Amino acid sequence: MKAKNCCKTMEMELTGWKAIVYEITRKMEALPGGKREEILPNIEDLHILITEMDDRIDQIRANCTPETGMDDIKTDREAFNAAISTLRVTTEEAMKGLGGGDFGG
Repeated sequence: MKAKNCCKTMEMELTGWKAIVYEITRKMEALPGGKREEILPNIEDLHILITEMDDRIDQIRANCTPETGMDDIKTDREAFNAAISTLRVTTEEAMKGLGGGDFGG
């Protein structure tokens, strides 16, 4: 796979994950006061995560060129993998704050 394709794939996957996190955050913010207060730290963490994902997406867009070789994006790919790992844990924790009927409708 060419580096440009890899960068585009990372960008698309991060954008997709960002949309999921944003939707979770929106649902959590819509909870009634008491429930919302219980998970407020999770909401704040998700806002931080969305900002970090925006920064990462912008960085990928700015630094990925057709001339980039696979070795040149190794650091980006490792950071991407670390971000996805953190995201999965964070979204799983956030989902504990939402009941099964509170999401996806």
